Amino acid sequence: MGPRRSAPVLALLAVGLLVGCSASGEVSIGGKSLDREDVEKTISGGLGDQAGLPDPKVDCPEAEDVDVEDGSEFVCTGTAPNGEQFPINVTLTDDDGGYRYEVPPADQPAPAAGA
Repeated sequence: MGPRRSAPVLALLAVGLLVGCSASGEVSIGGKSLDREDVEKTISGGLGDQAGLPDPKVDCPEAEDVDVEDGSEFVCTGTAPNGEQFPINVTLTDDDGGYRYEVPPADQPAPAAGA
């Protein structure tokens, strides 16, 4: 994975990416929570498609650590094919588990966890 492959990843990170998702079936037994694996797969696939690269690895907080309500925010961590890590800001857009995610520009810090 030489410089040719990492250039699109760096361009993706520098520009920022904002994508909205709405998924059904995110409410789990025992209360509302996000399906962590589904969120990670959706974000990974979206970023991979956007960058034209293999899907990056995405790690999000445990589902029980996220309140499912409009406006809640959390940060996932993406790992590009070249091993570079980057923040992915996730904001819930409703009380049913709809969300949008954004890779902030490389020079913009990620919000504090739980913000």
